[in-house]
Amino acid sequence: MTNKRLKFILRWIAIPLSIILLVLGALTLPLPIPTGVILIALGLAVAAFNPRMLKFIRRTRGRFPKTNARIRQATPHLPGFIQRILTRTDSRRRDRDTKIS
Repeated sequence: MTNKRLKFILRWIAIPLSIILLVLGALTLPLPIPTGVILIALGLAVAAFNPRMLKFIRRTRGRFPKTNARIRQATPHLPGFIQRILTRTDSRRRDRDTKIS
């Protein structure tokens, strides 16, 4: 299987997987253990593999500047793989940076 075809398949598998993670995160959000927040973050991270979802997440973060600023403040204190995802979905980044490698 070529690399281009594999990327295409992964991008479209990401949508249902991210929806499942977001729903599970929403269901477990009221629990005292913070699994809901973790599942929601993972769902958004997986969704960002699809270019359309990446643009949607960036637009949504742009609509909520206070929340976006708090995410931006917390980003340096998180693990590297989460930092890359949050930086990639930041609303201040330009559209030319949305290429998925």
